[in-house]
Amino acid sequence: MISKSRDAESFSSYYKKEKVVKSYDDQREANEYRRKKRQRELRYFLELIDKKEGEKVLELGCSSGFLTQQLGKVTAIDTCEGMLDVASKKNPEAKCIPGDMFNLNFEKNQFDKVVTMRVWNHLNKTDLRRAINEAKKVLKKGGYLIFDVEEKNILRKIAAWVYQTVTRITGYKIYQHSLKETKQILAEEGFKIEDLRYLNHRIGRQIIIRSRLVA
Repeated sequence: MISKSRDAESFSSYYKKEKVVKSYDDQREANEYRRKKRQRELRYFLELIDKKEGEKVLELGCSSGFLTQQLGKVTAIDTCEGMLDVASKKNPEAKCIPGDMFNLNFEKNQFDKVVTMRVWNHLNKTDLRRAINEAKKVLKKGGYLIFDVEEKNILRKIAAWVYQTVTRITGYKIYQHSLKETKQILAEEGFKIEDLRYLNHRIGRQIIIRSRLVA
């Protein structure tokens, strides 16, 4: 069992709040710019996931099911039962169950692909490594891990703080990671980046990564 940091515990607790559950989708699509960017982000993820017939896919931190609803038969976990209720209604084919990405209750080498969207950008470097290591346990050899991180950019960090302060929107703190740092962590955990996409924000960008378990 991987130990869970205090910060990761706070992250899980934050997204269990009723206010956050009820407002999550509305805030992610609060205006035309955000709606278009979210659809572009979804397209990038689906391209990199490239789900094939018969593949077993696990989604970590499915939240309100924005990605889940596009994946057909999929196992989706989240620590918030309120979010799971929302996700399961969006995709009746999905198996939406309570679960913690730091302590996955699945057999080893079970899934062809593990995916998580807009979750690991809330993890510091230590917790990111822990989450990758845990995902590795349930992936088949040669399986794929698809996830995103926010690229290091001090201007974006400042702009995000100002925006959240002014608008008072909900949202847990974001950690930024360079592609070089992320690539190094993946390599040390036995993964190789095979493809990626950049999702541009007004300031800064998100890196969406498709990596394969090679060791």
